Amino acid sequence: MYKLILATVILLFFLILDNLFGSLTYNISNEITKFLQIQFEYGKETGFFEYILLIFSTAGDAECTNILTLLIWIKAQNKIQIFKLITMNAIAAAFGNFIKMVMTQPRPFYLDPQIKLDFCYTGFGDPSGHSLRSFVFYTILIETIILQKYNIQENSTIMESDKQVYSFKEISNSELYKQIYSNQYVSYSKYKFFIAIFAFLIGIGRLYFGVHFLNQIIIGWVIGGYIIYVYYYCGLEKMIEIAFRNSLLLNSYRYLQMLLASFLIFTFAYILYFERHYEQSLIDLKQQWKQNILKQPHCTTGGGYNPKNKFETHDISGISILFLPCYLLAFYSKQQILLKIESDQILNQVGQNIQYLITYIVVYWIQLLEEQTSNKIAGISETKKLLCKIFFTQFHYIEISILFVMIIPLSLRLVTSFLKRQQFSRISQIDQSEMEMV
Repeated sequence: MYKLILATVILLFFLILDNLFGSLTYNISNEITKFLQIQFEYGKETGFFEYILLIFSTAGDAECTNILTLLIWIKAQNKIQIFKLITMNAIAAAFGNFIKMVMTQPRPFYLDPQIKLDFCYTGFGDPSGHSLRSFVFYTILIETIILQKYNIQENSTIMESDKQVYSFKEISNSELYKQIYSNQYVSYSKYKFFIAIFAFLIGIGRLYFGVHFLNQIIIGWVIGGYIIYVYYYCGLEKMIEIAFRNSLLLNSYRYLQMLLASFLIFTFAYILYFERHYEQSLIDLKQQWKQNILKQPHCTTGGGYNPKNKFETHDISGISILFLPCYLLAFYSKQQILLKIESDQILNQVGQNIQYLITYIVVYWIQLLEEQTSNKIAGISETKKLLCKIFFTQFHYIEISILFVMIIPLSLRLVTSFLKRQQFSRISQIDQSEMEMV
């Protein structure tokens, strides 16, 4: 517990420093951004630098991390490790958006219209979500791949699986790395250095593209480091693992605990949203920021910026991702029960899969009605519109959960079965041809 307290005190110290003195770095940060944009503007001989930073910046996008998560979920035999990755990515995203509403700092182009944008972002700027989330996500993802943790098979019984994982946990990551790569030149410390360089380039990309100040990127790294420390050294990893295993044991008490914790955190964030929404001094600032945002072509022409939306609306919506692990856990535990159904009950399994498919179609159809329903129910009320948006966002996360747990695995099984039948058919035709020749 003392480790958690000490780490939290250090984090609060950095957050207070950033809140008090972060604005002092705005001018020099914008000068660095404009200098880099002039030197490495795409289309010049040195324009490849912008292209490289665009790749790293895109690697921190939620769409990119979602695709990588989906691919490794399909590949992984050890779903527990991937569930940890998904949960930590959700925690990092929610925590970052919550701190944004606490700090209420602008983005560079809110203050300086000379900043050139290649894409438009809304919401508050501190901390950099890309710096924070990518630090957490890629640290756990690369560890999962390099140390082959996705290959630890989940045995048929919970007790055997527990024994396997606990024996695995007795080995530190450094020792496990030495066992897997005993003759490799790249050491475990060099692998960690690679992660640091990767996170650094993502952060520099956000500075170059003018969507974050330097202090916001640094505080994103600090918060990301804090979350990773809590995950590895303060028992958070074990807590997530226990929650996953309890769901397989149908321990609804643990599952409800997780859901209740997410709801309480979101409720507290919603209260903060209202405080920020009606703070008069902040309202005046946001009006000034909007004037500069509207001077950016990428924000006004197909950039997705809506002047009617409040800055904090973007951030409060991002916090709702906390519910994704809860939905995923519920559907996955249900699916595991179906996989253990005996062959004489196979119709029950097929029926349940059909129910999942119908649920997915219904959820997808409900999301299509979001705009129409929101306009009808909410009218001109911004609060009601936000509630509608958060409500429909939950269906989006339910859709993702069903996609991960049932739709994609079932599709892959059908494709694999079809290919095997095709291969068997070709082999049969070859054998028949050979027999006719004889």
